[in-house]
Amino acid sequence: MRSHRPVVVDVAIDDRALAQRMRALVRADATLRLGEADAMAAVRIRDAGPEDDADAAVIVITDRVGAAKALGAGAAGVLPRHTSGRALAAAISAAAAGLTVVAGDFRDLIVEGTDVAIALDGEGDAEPASVDLTPRERQVLELLARGASNKAIARRLEITPHTAKFHVAAIVAKLGAAGRTDAVARAMRLGLVMI
Repeated sequence: MRSHRPVVVDVAIDDRALAQRMRALVRADATLRLGEADAMAAVRIRDAGPEDDADAAVIVITDRVGAAKALGAGAAGVLPRHTSGRALAAAISAAAAGLTVVAGDFRDLIVEGTDVAIALDGEGDAEPASVDLTPRERQVLELLARGASNKAIARRLEITPHTAKFHVAAIVAKLGAAGRTDAVARAMRLGLVMI
């Protein structure tokens, strides 16, 4: 059985309360060790981007906007402020092993084609604050959210498949979506449908 040396962690956070919480979480885990002035940290925990941290993997504790910026700047990981000790330890171990860690809260930041990924490229517009759907479009949207095809929507609403396709296209356009799936995701975020 091999013994593993603890991962040296440096906490470089400006927010005093958050820094104390992160240090306490690191101290509570036997696989981690807080770095001292003369120790070379393998992982640095920050609350800003990894601009000057070429010597260590950087995990940024932040919000959604900061997470997008940190990922763009090359952070090894992004975690929310409410991260648990267990999640922090796992993220530190992964970052020390050369992996990139993205908390579930920020998962959509790395999924190609999402609004945030498009925004990171400087393209795309914000979702409309409200969408004016007709009662029939709302019915079609509910069925879309359940995964119904145009033919299934047509049968259920007793309309032609062509009319169903027309309604789907109108919904996609009104939501500014890239397609059916994106329309459902946007509608969910706007509270138009529940799954």
